[in-house]
Amino acid sequence: MLREEYDHIVLLAHGSPDPLWKQPFESLYQQIAQSYGAKGISLAYMELTSPSLEDVIAGLTSDVRKVAVLPLFFAVGRHLRKDVPAQIETLQTEQLTISLLPPIGDDELVKQAMMSVVASHLGRA
Repeated sequence: MLREEYDHIVLLAHGSPDPLWKQPFESLYQQIAQSYGAKGISLAYMELTSPSLEDVIAGLTSDVRKVAVLPLFFAVGRHLRKDVPAQIETLQTEQLTISLLPPIGDDELVKQAMMSVVASHLGRA
């Protein structure tokens, strides 16, 4: 279970200059915070939107030693192969370990949910 393996989980979305773009991610974060508590979880954006991953990591307390970054991405692309690992490498210290988890799009539950949505649009739900 992640809560036992990590002191803090950062939900990482891509980012966009359009303020409407971030509303679904803010809503998701608020729902998670209400259900599980805001302590131990943050929302960050890779680029073009605040707070950045750097901002979130800088704001962590010194008792946080292990952080997981959970990308709210559908698949691994250049950002998750190169950009985010490079960001993480610069943010890690001897006192702080940061792990990059697979994107949520790799999760079987997310794939099933997407299939259900597509099926409903095809009239087969």
